[in-house]
Amino acid sequence: MDWQKIGVILWISLVQTLQAVEKKPDQVSVSELLQAGFPPHLAAAWKEKAKQSPENFIQWKRSLKGKDASLVSKVWKLKQITVYSTKQRLNENNRSQQNLNPHWNPKNQKQKDTQTKSPNLTGPAYELFFGMSYQNLDVRYLPREEKNHSSVFFGGRGKGQIWILEKRDEDFSYGANLTFQQFRFTSGNRYKPIPHFYFAKDPNFYSQLERTGSPLPQPILFSNFLGYRYLREGKEYEFGMYHSAAFSAYPGLYFTSPNKSYSAVWSAGENKSSLYINDSWNSKDLGNHRVQSESILNKKESVGFFYLKSESPESKFFFDATAYRDSPLLYGMVSPSEVRPEIPQTLGYTRGSYRHFLGFEYLGSMEGHRYESGRSGFFPFFLSEWGNLLYRYREYNESGNYQYKEMGRAAFYEWRKEKAVVSFGFESRENGGQWEGKLAIPIDTGNLLEFSAIFREGQPKTRAWFENWTYATDFNINLTDRQEIIKLKWVSPFISVNISYSEKEKDPNPILFINFQLLQKFDL
Repeated sequence: MDWQKIGVILWISLVQTLQAVEKKPDQVSVSELLQAGFPPHLAAAWKEKAKQSPENFIQWKRSLKGKDASLVSKVWKLKQITVYSTKQRLNENNRSQQNLNPHWNPKNQKQKDTQTKSPNLTGPAYELFFGMSYQNLDVRYLPREEKNHSSVFFGGRGKGQIWILEKRDEDFSYGANLTFQQFRFTSGNRYKPIPHFYFAKDPNFYSQLERTGSPLPQPILFSNFLGYRYLREGKEYEFGMYHSAAFSAYPGLYFTSPNKSYSAVWSAGENKSSLYINDSWNSKDLGNHRVQSESILNKKESVGFFYLKSESPESKFFFDATAYRDSPLLYGMVSPSEVRPEIPQTLGYTRGSYRHFLGFEYLGSMEGHRYESGRSGFFPFFLSEWGNLLYRYREYNESGNYQYKEMGRAAFYEWRKEKAVVSFGFESRENGGQWEGKLAIPIDTGNLLEFSAIFREGQPKTRAWFENWTYATDFNINLTDRQEIIKLKWVSPFISVNISYSEKEKDPNPILFINFQLLQKFDL
């Protein structure tokens, strides 16, 4: 045995161990954090908080949840991080004891009690989770196997790895997301390195609990990905190969940008691709802007949506624009409660306003040989900090198969602030009218209650503009000729309830959709 080499190795290990003692957060490099499995956004947050006071860094560390908390805890222990020097820790401990006991004297305290250890401020390194989902689509003419779907699952994650076992209806499946240094391998029916909603979507299931730090991304049909994570200037890019028979019979390539703001997949054999965008820009001079988009591009049929939201620096001017192309190809992917579309529909909508009470709208739709368009303007007749009373004038046009034109005049109450919306009112038309209502209320952190409804009276000639919310975008609008629609959604980090009901006039076949999802996590 080469004892000199062994001695050198032991000496290096000893030096590294001694150097790790009393290591401060700002002494950990970005490369060290990334090698420990940190995603770029978490590494950037660590470096930013490390520049601040020790109290701020500890407060940030305590606020982390799930996988982020586990990674920070791992590095905290591995690098033996401390935010205070020995003297600072002694002084901090003395002040704490003095607050608890005014007669406490640090001289009477044993030395071992004054040397406080690095606090364990985050959760454990491994997490187990389980849950279930159930949905019922009550439509008279649908077969039983298309009405009811249920699933149960169990999984775990830790040290950059995650796995899940599932039973969807009568089928058993698995999912695995494995990382080895710079490489990632995902396989099965749940995990993929791209955030696409349309890609290989299981038409009978969807996840309302997908969010940052959640172990439940969208359910997919069987797919495999093998990629390389490339680190450059503290940012992580990922690219590699995939195969998914549900998307394309041929294998292809994929790419994902840092923070997964942009990603794309491409199958050369079928010349089929999918693009995903979810990005935002914030500027003191130009305001806040956000764009969301997802599309499937194919020679046979291309589908997808685009959503843009802009806000002025002083939060005075607002602009929304959305466009999408729906088709039977997406049935069950975007809105499971809707009736299967017979032909593709292309729709575009824009809305601009000043402080949400003075503005305009425009909508255009093409569905086969049916063309619809409309425009409107709204202005206030009463303003207050608790909401506004608005008057709306809207023009409806329908051409192609029909030649209709209607005018609508509405009065409604509305209050908007960030993601919160409260609005209800009545619109009068020449051949009837409609009651409208919408509600979106964030409750605490990670909880959102949404409600939207419309009730049509009489015999309006044209369809109604129905504002609701979907999985992918903050805002969406659609055309409907249904007499009554009620949608209710409550989403939290551990439970989701989605209920919708709609019916047509003189139609004995209403549609009732109920979806319930549950996620429970516990740490080891």
